[in-house]
Amino acid sequence: MNFNTTDAEEKKRDCRKREKEPDMQMICSGILRKNGEKIIYVRFERGTDFAEGSLPAAKITTQKGFSSDEVEQMEAYMLENRFEIIEQAKSVNLMKNFMK
Repeated sequence: MNFNTTDAEEKKRDCRKREKEPDMQMICSGILRKNGEKIIYVRFERGTDFAEGSLPAAKITTQKGFSSDEVEQMEAYMLENRFEIIEQAKSVNLMKNFMK
């Protein structure tokens, strides 16, 4: 902590740091089959950080750059929003996207 600054100046600096962080994005695959089960792969990205998981497990299996708290939040997000993610996955046309 810099003792020559006020609390307000410290807060402004913290806000500027947060403003520079890139937004997190989530993308998902279409509905795929693996070992006879339906599965959707989900990827979270923030700048060069990424995390990958799947539904219905709602677990992050691979990640780089996120804290354990952030990983827990992503898993909770997948679980709480699974129906919306499933609807989004239904709209993914794998062949159309492949041919682009």
